[in-house]
Amino acid sequence: MTTESKKIVLIASGTKGGYLHIPLGILYLAEVLLRHGFTPHLVDLRIRDLQPDELKDALFLGVSHMSGNLQIPPALACAHLAKTHGIPVVFGGNHPSILPEETAAHPLVDIAVKGDGEEVILELVDYFHGKRSLHTILGIAFKEKDGRVCFTGERALPPFDHLTHLPYHLLPMEAYQATRMDFDMQTSRGCPHRCAFCAEVSLYGRGWRKKPASILVEEVARIVQDFQPERIYFVDSNFFCSKKRVREFCEQLLEKGIQTRFFALCRFEYFASFPPELIQLLKRAGFNEIEFGGESGSDVTLARIKKDITRDHILTGIRLCRDHGLRSFTSFMIGFPGESEEEMMETLDIYDQINRLDPIGARINGLFIFSPFPGTELYDRVVAEEGFTPPRSLDEWSRFELYDARNITWMNEARKRRLQTISTLARFFFTNKTLASWRWEEKVRRHGGVFKAALSVALHATLTPLANWRWKHRFFAFAWEWRLWLLIFNTFMGRK
Repeated sequence: MTTESKKIVLIASGTKGGYLHIPLGILYLAEVLLRHGFTPHLVDLRIRDLQPDELKDALFLGVSHMSGNLQIPPALACAHLAKTHGIPVVFGGNHPSILPEETAAHPLVDIAVKGDGEEVILELVDYFHGKRSLHTILGIAFKEKDGRVCFTGERALPPFDHLTHLPYHLLPMEAYQATRMDFDMQTSRGCPHRCAFCAEVSLYGRGWRKKPASILVEEVARIVQDFQPERIYFVDSNFFCSKKRVREFCEQLLEKGIQTRFFALCRFEYFASFPPELIQLLKRAGFNEIEFGGESGSDVTLARIKKDITRDHILTGIRLCRDHGLRSFTSFMIGFPGESEEEMMETLDIYDQINRLDPIGARINGLFIFSPFPGTELYDRVVAEEGFTPPRSLDEWSRFELYDARNITWMNEARKRRLQTISTLARFFFTNKTLASWRWEEKVRRHGGVFKAALSVALHATLTPLANWRWKHRFFAFAWEWRLWLLIFNTFMGRK
């Protein structure tokens, strides 16, 4: 490392394979660095490994990662490589944001950043250039000379209201298959709601920061001009938080004649209250599918997890999508602490009800298994009340598998196997429905070749009758074939 260097290496962690989306986190950091005269060098580990020569003359290595076994091990491998070359290591992203001190305690990590990194990264550059002390940088954790970990204190969340044209040229854009169908774009950060299973509160409090409609339209216009995606996916946790902003955005798009499609997350109680003219405005502006978090089909469970919706909101939202010619994309969870068998069956029942209400337009992404995610209210509850023993170090978190029944240590093995089978079947139905909707050319492109596409079609056709029989009869025992299918699916998606 040379203290005069302007080069900063930024890593998006992950495992190889899968249907890749753009790593927006490191792109936002790179945009800030470029504006201030520095040289960001980006590496996406889902595409390729970090090479030793890429660390030459780097001021420091920044690694963005989430919790669990898919992203922490490759992040630590990069950190080890950097340390062997004398390069300081900074970890950021969701996991360090929730557990900054525990992350900074790891011997391979010099600094852990909590929260948004756009302001912090410039102050870290100043530190590595010898212009300031780490103690003056809020929102970071680091080891003192005596080995104690110091957290410098909470940092005010920076505004998120300015025009940003991200430096996509720093990435191998041709490798991101998802950009053709769903080009990722962020228009807001945070969420004002209180869901007990969601880490947003830990990351952002209950604040919501948004870009105004006029800026969104300009950013959309640039993406459409440069990439011509089939659709833009707003990755926000709560895109529809402001109906006023949504109206202004749609109206300005129509006024400027910008034509593309959009996909965004909405809460069910929001959508159930939308007047017909607003839904039609969304459709005219290009929204063709709305994403929802249903979480449970049980009003009792929904109240317990503080989702603040009801099953009536869910069914009303699905009907409105159907009646207005919009597709819906909904996710549920099972295995919540305190969830009874009857409550879980209500989730399976609403799954069936949604498919009957809109068999063509409704897609259910899955019945995912609850994972005690750090920074959430339910995580604290299972530690205090259910005897869950969480990982206590970054190394232990590197072996933690999200959305896996093995995390639910307070249940017996038979029930955990049953949950896993139910979740796998729901994922199979979603995958099979999505596969059936693609043209053959699309199947070949997404599978990476004719042979893999043909094999996938044959496998799904073979398993569909058995899947339907199991689901209809709620028979989830002796599910050896679904363990095999899940292994194949996860291998293809780069999750194992």
